[in-house]
Amino acid sequence: MSTEMEQENGTGTDETPARVSQPGREGRGGRLWAQARGAFFALPRGLHVVMLVIFMVLGFALATQVRSQRSDPLEGLSEQDLVTVLDELGTQEQNLRTRRGELASELEELQGAADEADAREQAARKAQQVQIAAGTIAVHGPGVSLSVVDPGANLNPTQFVMTLGELRNAGAEAIELNGVRLSTRSAFTGQAGGIIVDGTPIASPYTWNVIGESQTIATALEIQAGSAAQMRAKGALVSITPSADIEITSRHHDRPSTQHTGKRAPYHGRNVTVPAPGRW
Repeated sequence: MSTEMEQENGTGTDETPARVSQPGREGRGGRLWAQARGAFFALPRGLHVVMLVIFMVLGFALATQVRSQRSDPLEGLSEQDLVTVLDELGTQEQNLRTRRGELASELEELQGAADEADAREQAARKAQQVQIAAGTIAVHGPGVSLSVVDPGANLNPTQFVMTLGELRNAGAEAIELNGVRLSTRSAFTGQAGGIIVDGTPIASPYTWNVIGESQTIATALEIQAGSAAQMRAKGALVSITPSADIEITSRHHDRPSTQHTGKRAPYHGRNVTVPAPGRW
């Protein structure tokens, strides 16, 4: 009786109480998946196939990229292939060593050629300096023109020797007197009014063409009790004129008034400029 009443009242022990679903993470995920699935199947049938193909292609591309990034370029090579690669690397290294040796040899040759060319240039420069000092080549360059007029014929050879010495000490590189090229072995003889230089008689007015540092030479000639002062004391008229370019065309032992014309292709030294051979 009691049992029937319990069944009628719904209080029997065999019934399971109803569960009340609580909204949570799983419930929300299920609803989203259901909504997405519904939206997918709501699309036209042709789009299903297209989207499926797109997803497959993207997946394949992603897998290929990951595999290529993780793979070793030598991983798939056989032992024989690895031996071949090592041999090629060894050959390349040997070739590089050989080329380095060749370049080192070429560098040594170039340095030797440069040293030889420099030695030849220095030898040529020294030879030219000797020629200039000997007065055997024509030259031109900055310097001074020293003009001396001796109306009373009072200047003797000693005075000329003194003047030549002052010019040399002042750094004169080339000197010409009345068309006679002076050298390191030039000598003055004769007497006042009859001066002879290197066997050539010269007479007043005396013109010295001097190549060198013009200011230094002019200062040396004008010092107190110097050559210019002593010549003036003997009644001579002395004038010193600096010049940017003085030509000395005579050569040692040439006769006076030897003239040469033509364009010059000069070689420049410190003050002296030597024309190219055959120009003068």
